Amino acid sequence: MRLSWLLAGLGLAMLATPAVAQTRLEIGPGAEWLENRELTAGSVRVDVSYQPFGFDGPPPEEDNFRYRIYYRDRLQLEDSAMAYFGSSVELQDLDSDGTAEVITEYYSGGAHCCMMITTYGLRGDTFIEIPFAPLDGGGRFRDLNQDGHSEFITTDNAFLYAFGSYAGSFPPTVIMTFQSGRFIDTTAQFRDYLRGHAWQMYQALLRAQDHDGEVNAVLAGYVAQKIRLGEFEQAWEFMQVHYDRQDEWGLDIYDDGEPIGRHPDFPKALRQFLIDLGYLMPNGQPNPAVDRRPLMAEEEE
Repeated sequence: MRLSWLLAGLGLAMLATPAVAQTRLEIGPGAEWLENRELTAGSVRVDVSYQPFGFDGPPPEEDNFRYRIYYRDRLQLEDSAMAYFGSSVELQDLDSDGTAEVITEYYSGGAHCCMMITTYGLRGDTFIEIPFAPLDGGGRFRDLNQDGHSEFITTDNAFLYAFGSYAGSFPPTVIMTFQSGRFIDTTAQFRDYLRGHAWQMYQALLRAQDHDGEVNAVLAGYVAQKIRLGEFEQAWEFMQVHYDRQDEWGLDIYDDGEPIGRHPDFPKALRQFLIDLGYLMPNGQPNPAVDRRPLMAEEEE
């Protein structure tokens, strides 16, 4: 009798246990049709819809990836996109303020581009959109210093194709911390992470030298990475010794897409490139605190 009462009690407890709320949805290749799939985290809810399509037929006439964001059961905004190969939606409290942000990601299509990543965060009583510029290679969120504020880790896409091919380039790190509803460039604060990435660049440079690779494309990112570490002079001297004097990629000077001149060598081209991006000041002095956030223009302020 006691056993039957115990089993009955366990059954009631199991029935009373609430379902665990889903906070992340991955939509990969071969995903089925979704209609208003619900994600929740506290007072934030997202309804996600997705229409799959095959590349052997015509694409949908309308965006196939749609979502609505609710806060305290009130519709805040809705958006849509044409997503190729896959997409995702995640609810994550990026700054430990008790309210989850909504992060959407989808692939826009193309050989090397692009991941489209947007964060929706609460400012006051309203969710606002914080779109990243298209990212070649995407990025990831991680709390690097365990302070409750998540960092978004990516690379500076401006270095891709600047002095070599996509595959031969090695862009420097960009790290942003989400604070008070905005992303702040905090790259220079994470020296251990930067140094590990710089070591990978150095190893890639050795391989490029040994296998007739694109040395200058790696050196460009390496110098920028060392600027973040406060080691510009050392890196610049290293570059001057090891750069490929026969490689002319990146020497041409353009104005609005039209060639107007040519740098005499890679060091001069690289110096101007780093000045244009802000890694070097106009007087040539290094700027470790350069702001390289890949944000859309309307979110840069």
